[in-house]
Amino acid sequence: MAEKLYMEFIDYAKGLYSKALQLLEPGNCDDFSVISGSLILMVGLEKLTKSIIYKINPLMVLIEKPDFSDLIKLTQGDKFSNRNTISFEKALERAVELYPKLNLYQKDIKSIIEDRNLLMHNFGYIDIGKLEQKIQIKVADFTEAICREAMNYEPEEILGNETWFRLEKNRSAYKQAEVLELQSRIKHLRRLLSQGESLPCDPVNIPKDKVQKYIDCPVCEEGALVAFDIDWDIDVDHREGVVLSAYPISVPILLKCDCGFTLTDYEEIEVMLGDKYDEVCGTVISQMHEDEHLEEY
Repeated sequence: MAEKLYMEFIDYAKGLYSKALQLLEPGNCDDFSVISGSLILMVGLEKLTKSIIYKINPLMVLIEKPDFSDLIKLTQGDKFSNRNTISFEKALERAVELYPKLNLYQKDIKSIIEDRNLLMHNFGYIDIGKLEQKIQIKVADFTEAICREAMNYEPEEILGNETWFRLEKNRSAYKQAEVLELQSRIKHLRRLLSQGESLPCDPVNIPKDKVQKYIDCPVCEEGALVAFDIDWDIDVDHREGVVLSAYPISVPILLKCDCGFTLTDYEEIEVMLGDKYDEVCGTVISQMHEDEHLEEY
């Protein structure tokens, strides 16, 4: 009979990350290794996410609504290891509420949770390359944020040097591939435009309620309009229930140019802006403050 083994969330996460990365070696794994590794890595991220909620209060990860008897058990040191826990989606919502700086990654992680669910329940066509790229980049980004913002440690201190080195190396490789792919696509669109052909880009409508800014279009070199969402980075003292500071963060979500070039993925807009990304986002925030100031008069 197998021995029962109790493991903390963080122990699960470390073991799952290590196992997943053995299957996810860029350019050296088959499709089913990618699928298996991606699923394992996502489970590892789920455990890591739940660990930061559990650390604040173990009752926060239980599916059932806690009652007084649970509070008694908690004071007696019960770890609730025999109880079902909340879904990854719910854990993400609670993690962001407890650690608002993680809000910047919520959209990305929701997207890969959907990919995970698709892998689990769908059959038929799957874009393996795109799946692998997205999961390896996004899991590494969110892992880094969790370790630094919620745990106050560097990722290698939590996952171990070898595991974090492999995760970070894979992320760098896929981000570089992302840059090269976008550059190649823009080069192709320039050629089409010079030949008088319509650009095969998705149609985009810029919502009027979004903050907007013109930038140089990489295809026609004229002005392209970028729409921004504004998120808030909030620093909260959870023990006192006091907001210590709050400041806006601009996130580019849509790009549209009269030449027909569009982008609907904020990451691609970030890649396209390159070194100017922080400058452009900062300018948007400054402009927003100026507009608010003018409205006061």
